[in-house]
Amino acid sequence: MKKNGLFQAVPAADRWGIILSALCLVHCLILPPFLAVMPFLLLEPLPAWMHETELLHAMLLVPVLVVSGPTLLRGGRSDRRIWAFGTTAFTMLCLALLVDSEELERLISVAGAILLVIAHLLNMRRKGMA
Repeated sequence: MKKNGLFQAVPAADRWGIILSALCLVHCLILPPFLAVMPFLLLEPLPAWMHETELLHAMLLVPVLVVSGPTLLRGGRSDRRIWAFGTTAFTMLCLALLVDSEELERLISVAGAILLVIAHLLNMRRKGMA
């Protein structure tokens, strides 16, 4: 495996896990203000489907679970902290879909995404890459 830079040396699953977690953070922190301002920029109302952020949340959650799940499960066999952070993160991200309050959903999602990044960083450290 090439070791030109830290990110290049990271196994693909952890790399994609971190990228997907970052996408989740962007979705939670940037998308709502952007959607709120967009009608003023376009001078016309947004279509109703754009206000349904739960669908986007669920669509982002699938690749996160598929990519991060197996790599963190393997890492969790040798380091229980990886399993604990990963399981807590996945639980929070799934729970956020069930919350009625937008603010609480955002808070739970951001916390879950941060815990997922921590789990991937622990996994990288376990492999001697961080």
